Parts: sequence; C-alpha cells; structure tokens
Amino acid sequence: MRILHVTDCFHGGVATAVDQYARLTPEHEHLLLANNARGSDAPAQRTPGVFLTDLELPASTVTAVRVVRDAVRAYRPDVVHAHSSFAGAYVRTAAALDRVLPGREARPVLYTPHSFAFERADIPTWKRSLFRGMEKALYPLTSVGVPCADREGELMTELNSRFGRNVPVIVVPNVLLDDHLAVPDSWAPTDPPTVGVVSRVTPQRDPAFFVETAERIRASLPDVRFTWIGDGDGKDASLTDLLAEADIEVTGWLTGEKLRRRISELSLVIHTARWDGFPMSVLEVRRIGVPLLVRDIPALQECPATARFGTPEEAAEKALNILRERRDPARWDSLDRSHTPDRQRDRLTEAYRLAAGLPKEQVTV
Repeated sequence: MRILHVTDCFHGGVATAVDQYARLTPEHEHLLLANNARGSDAPAQRTPGVFLTDLELPASTVTAVRVVRDAVRAYRPDVVHAHSSFAGAYVRTAAALDRVLPGREARPVLYTPHSFAFERADIPTWKRSLFRGMEKALYPLTSVGVPCADREGELMTELNSRFGRNVPVIVVPNVLLDDHLAVPDSWAPTDPPTVGVVSRVTPQRDPAFFVETAERIRASLPDVRFTWIGDGDGKDASLTDLLAEADIEVTGWLTGEKLRRRISELSLVIHTARWDGFPMSVLEVRRIGVPLLVRDIPALQECPATARFGTPEEAAEKALNILRERRDPARWDSLDRSHTPDRQRDRLTEAYRLAAGLPKEQVTV
C-alpha cells in the first residue's frame, strides 16, 4: 500500500511515532506531509530513506486542507493517516470535500490524535467544548480510529456510541524500537540524588506542580537536587522562570547520547502532565531503568497504581520512599509487555488493512 502521513506537529513524541510507524511497516510506501505549526521549534529531522516523499504542510488551515487534497490527487495513496487533532481535522475535511466535489476520489482516513485537543486543561471550557464538537462532527469521516493508548481508545469508542455507527478502533500502543538511544538498564544515579522531569516546559506539564513537589521533598531531604530536562516552547518564559526561581535546573534541549546520559543519572523521574496521549518519555525512562512516578490522569491508567500520584503531597511522599530505598517498588511488567514493537506492528498492519478494505487478519494481542 501507499500511505500518506499528515501531521502539523512533527516534533517530539509525535515525530517519533510517525517515524516508527513507517519503519515498522517497510512493505508499504510511506509519504510525509508535515510541519510543526503547533510549536516554536523546527520540525524534527527525518530518518533517511523512510519516507518516499517529504512535503511541507502549510500553517494556514484553509491552505492546509487544499494541500492535503492536492497531495491525495497527485500521489493517490491507498490510505491517509492523520496524526494530531488539527491534522485530523484537515484530512477529514479534505476527504469530505473530495466526496462531494467532482473530479476527486476520497481516500480512507486513519486517525491518531496523540492526545485529543478537547482533553486540554489549560484552555477555557468553551474552547474545549468547541474542540469536542469538532471531533463529533468529523468522526463519521474516520475510516479507522488508531489511538496510541487505551484512554484514547476509550474516548474514540465513546464517539462511536454517540453516532450509533461502528468505526473500527484499534489501539496501536506507543513503543520504542530496539535501536532507540535509550539503553536498557543503563541507570547510573548521581550522588547526591537528582529528581527530574523529562519534557517540554509547558502548561500541559505543569511546572508549578513540580515546584511544589520539590519543596516538599527538600523539606525532608535538603541535599536532593532537581532538574527539568527540556526547555520551553517559546510562548511563555514565565514557566521556565518559575523553575529557575525554585532552584530547579532547566537543561535546555538535549539530544542523542547527552540526553540519554542525563536521564540515566537521575535518581527518580516524576511525570507531572495534567493530560496526555501516552508519552514516549515514560517508555524511555522505563527502558533506562530509572524509578518513575506518574500523575494519576486517565491517559496513564496503564501504569501501576503504586507509581501514580494525585497531589504534590502524595508525589513527594512516594518520591521520598524511592529516594531512601534507592529502588522502584512498582511492578511495570504489564505495561512493558503491552508496549512492544511486535504488538505495534501487528496492530498497525491490521488498521491499514481494514482501512483499505483488505481481508482481515488475526492480530496478536
């Protein structure tokens, strides 16, 4: 098959996921139509040889829809795979136009939100309602829902029930490939201990939560250091200032071996996101072997209950136990087994076959 991938946030975890989808299914031709319009950084570097064509997606909504339609007409993909809420809107609007306007042929659409926009907790209620309404309106134009985690799958199933139709929903879990720079079991914590966050500094990641947690940990263990591995998005410098004022180091963007080494030196990682899809950073930390605590949000219900926290008080209490015992008491086996490349490839292959109308094959679950 020929598969056209479309995204307006080709950076971070989304870029990693799109790249891996293509690398795990080399029997298909993969084309990319992408930008990073939702961030201030340049789009991520492409892995050489993965995408047959690499096109620029315009930032303008109207122009983006037109370019999606032009790409479908020019390259005639068997399916179009939209990644992110905005790209999902562009691709499904384009498909709707191709269905009703003469001279065009709509292609099946796969949709991976990588975290629904209506889940955001940093925007007004009216805007969340607007995004939810858009998803409701566009969902009937989806051929196959391809969520990246169980929670996203539940939300898609709810959209299904609202319309009384049966759009197939296949969870394609986020994974790390074997050649990822995160070296298995390479944890080598520093002394004195360092507690960190691995993420972009944004309202989604809630720096204020981490500041309050750090203050509570320091009250019991004054020698503990704190670091935020990442940087801001160029939109709100007050968030990085907040961390600096709390004596929390902000490393700036790190890549490759430097990033892996800094993560491996942490004594504990705390994932503070207020909402999420399923973050690649959780998988990276797990592979390296650093003890991990995650916020108790619906997207991370797959993580063990003993590793989840709801408040800074609870996060600090669990962190102190880990720092004193120098080990991770949580059992992560179930999560590790469900986020493997083999499982991702099988689920993705099934989704593409369903979208293209090919005979259904048994999926390994």
